[in-house]
Amino acid sequence: MSSTFSAASPASTQSAPAAKRWMLWLGRIFTALVVATLAFSASKKLGQSPEVIQGFEKSGYPGSVLLTIGITELLCMVLYAVPRTAVLGAILVTGYLGGATSTHVRLSEPFIAPILVGVFAWAGLFLRDARLRALLPLRRSP
Repeated sequence: MSSTFSAASPASTQSAPAAKRWMLWLGRIFTALVVATLAFSASKKLGQSPEVIQGFEKSGYPGSVLLTIGITELLCMVLYAVPRTAVLGAILVTGYLGGATSTHVRLSEPFIAPILVGVFAWAGLFLRDARLRALLPLRRSP
């Protein structure tokens, strides 16, 4: 049983025309930025410094959930970083960032950062994965 949305083989990315290589590399750069941002954020949570715990409690969350949220963020990041699970990872990252956005909105704080990370996550995946571009084609107006 074959699927239109199966895992991409290395040959499919290597045979991309030169005009499409810029998309692949820009997608990789966006992906690396998202992974670095999530890794940094998760490491701060997993480190459980007093400043981070205090900031979390100020946001209305008990410090006791910091480790769980940090692990969740790290797992979402890993799923996003692995090509085979990147679509699932992007969906989970989007959900995670939706919660972060909601928290910032509730506290009347600027909330553009988690939205931008989500946009970069999907843009990176869209640019580096031809399967996603085929599933969600961007069409030009006639």
